[in-house]
Amino acid sequence: MRKLLLLLIGILFALTPAFAQSRDELERKKKEIQQEIDELQKVQRSLSKDKKTSLSQLTLVQNKLKKRQSVIENINSQVQLIDNDIFMNNREIYRLKNQIDTLKEQYGRTIEYAYKNSSNYDMLNFIFSSTSFNDAIKRIQYLKSYRNYRDEQVANINKARASLQGKVATLAANKKEKSNVLVEQSKQLKMLEDEKKEKSVVVTKLQQREKELGKELAAKKRVERNLQNAIAAAVKREIEAARKKAEAERKKAEEDAKKLADANAPKASKPSTATPAKPGARKSSVLENSPEVTRVSLGFENNRRALPWPVDKSMIVSGFGRKKIEGTTLYEDNIGITLETTPGSNVKAIYDGIVSSVFDIAGEPAIIIKHGKYFTTYQNLASVTVSKGQEVKTGQVIGKAGTNEDGDGQILFVVTIESKFVDPELWLKPR
Repeated sequence: MRKLLLLLIGILFALTPAFAQSRDELERKKKEIQQEIDELQKVQRSLSKDKKTSLSQLTLVQNKLKKRQSVIENINSQVQLIDNDIFMNNREIYRLKNQIDTLKEQYGRTIEYAYKNSSNYDMLNFIFSSTSFNDAIKRIQYLKSYRNYRDEQVANINKARASLQGKVATLAANKKEKSNVLVEQSKQLKMLEDEKKEKSVVVTKLQQREKELGKELAAKKRVERNLQNAIAAAVKREIEAARKKAEAERKKAEEDAKKLADANAPKASKPSTATPAKPGARKSSVLENSPEVTRVSLGFENNRRALPWPVDKSMIVSGFGRKKIEGTTLYEDNIGITLETTPGSNVKAIYDGIVSSVFDIAGEPAIIIKHGKYFTTYQNLASVTVSKGQEVKTGQVIGKAGTNEDGDGQILFVVTIESKFVDPELWLKPR
């Protein structure tokens, strides 16, 4: 039983640092989310009150709601960890109280025995009744050990009392901490309710201008379709150029092989055949027509969730894919992600590559950069600082962010694998 108790105590002590670390991590994460909420609120305050309600405003409020819910979940986890500490401290207090009672009882019996046998005559009689000198020495040592044992009992009782007082103080601190966290939880829940009401107001305003919003989405769709065609055309040109290069290299290799065969006719051997690809092997692209280009492709491919954002300070106001606009019968499609930022902010290449195309869509500049078989597109720029065929590096400024119809800074960022559109967030660092 004692071994089991010691084992449980050991486990509790082993778990304590892990809990402390988890609580520190939760507190750090909560501060990060709160900073993100503060940034969203700054963007919201920067919007003019006389502006018409837009999808960007709805996305902003929805993002605030999601982050607020994340804060509340974070606080719930903190409460759970505190409850775990309270439970363990209560259990330790109960154990220490039982230990003290046991030690007191043992000490009481010791004192009672010592009292009954405390006369000097009994002690001397105990010593002088020894059968030999060595026996007398042993009896004196026994009496000393017995006295030390009583002193040790007192020390153990005092030590257990000190531990108990420490645990009681820790428990009080846990309860106070929990009380403070619950106050913060109540505050966050109130903010969540206010933001839900705020979202309802935005949704209602969008419903009132649904027809106008439908026209805006149709115009956006036309621009997006033109952009899709431009991307497809640029990728097609790159593929055709790669095929022509590959064909030219193949013909040259055949000519060189024929010349070599003619020069060494008696020793000519049959041309070797290409080794078929192994099942499950990575599928290559015609665009990967050199080791250098293939390395760029693999670099981009292997940097999922690790590449920098095209604009440093920005937020997603329209995510990838098709989604229903809350409160309306309308749907919004996006071949990339729409980022809202400060007008004129630097737009940067997210990875090494070569500028494949620079063109205009609806009067606004756009850039396509080739990263092997991957392509990134940056649309709705105010200006461009690169040209077609130019080599660019990760983080290099390629232009400035343009504005949307409301005057807010905004760009569209697109990622494709050849002509296949994929979610750009899969490659960007999580924020």
